[in-house]
Amino acid sequence: MLPPKPCNSSLALALGLVLAAGATACADDTVTDAGGDEVSDETETETDADTETETESGDSSGETETTEDTTEETDTGVTEVDVSGEVTDFVTLQGIPNANIAVLDMPGFEAMSDEDGNYAIDAMPPDTEVFFLIDGNEPDYWGGVRPAWIPAEETADIQLGQISDALIDIQLNLAQMQNPDVMKDETKAIVIVRIIQPVALMEGPATVTFDPPLPDDQYFGVNADDNPVLGSTDTESSLLPLWVAFNLDPADFDTYTVDVTHPTRECTVLHPSFPTFERFVTVVDIDCPPAP
Repeated sequence: MLPPKPCNSSLALALGLVLAAGATACADDTVTDAGGDEVSDETETETDADTETETESGDSSGETETTEDTTEETDTGVTEVDVSGEVTDFVTLQGIPNANIAVLDMPGFEAMSDEDGNYAIDAMPPDTEVFFLIDGNEPDYWGGVRPAWIPAEETADIQLGQISDALIDIQLNLAQMQNPDVMKDETKAIVIVRIIQPVALMEGPATVTFDPPLPDDQYFGVNADDNPVLGSTDTESSLLPLWVAFNLDPADFDTYTVDVTHPTRECTVLHPSFPTFERFVTVVDIDCPPAP
């Protein structure tokens, strides 16, 4: 679905907030994983010293062999992480009450947001990639798939969010201005590819390769004037640093792949393997840090 055109109405701010909500764009020199910083304090140091000395003189010979094995391990000692945060509307930034939060393929790690949108899930495993699923508030909101990395810390703040059906309808109307045949299919999925360093787009466009290739009326980039362009593989807007594919078939991990190139920066897909689900929006964050 298409975002609102910033030059036409206050909807520009609305889509800008989509990017600002829940661990979105980062400073140019910050590398942040979706949902929080990736932190690992576990180090392992192993030193092996094998020394062999052989001396031979006349009829006498001597051989000395010394072997020293030293292994030192440092562990943070963290075995469980208490995760908490807020589920917010991507446009209003207001907390969403009574949203169901689960973790894909990890039964038992579940929560419901309170009246202010706050949630908490205790005793999650550290140093683990997870995919949060947020739903339970249809028809007002589409479900959300939010990848994150659980750090090796005792607590983690991970912000989650959802896109309202009303915003999807607004985007649909804007898409139909470029192609009247574009329709919303609620049995399909949406993928938002987001550059987490918007300043990178001031240096040149990010070009997205989505595989398998999609018809031109199923994706858009955002040009330098902050307007969506159907069928564009480039995104040039530092205000709206995203690329969107919509009406995708629900699919398992590795069905779809994303690659992003930039003229001056090396870009990395933080969570390259991701699923899509019927009437869910999957966020795929792209890290394009400045050259060292």
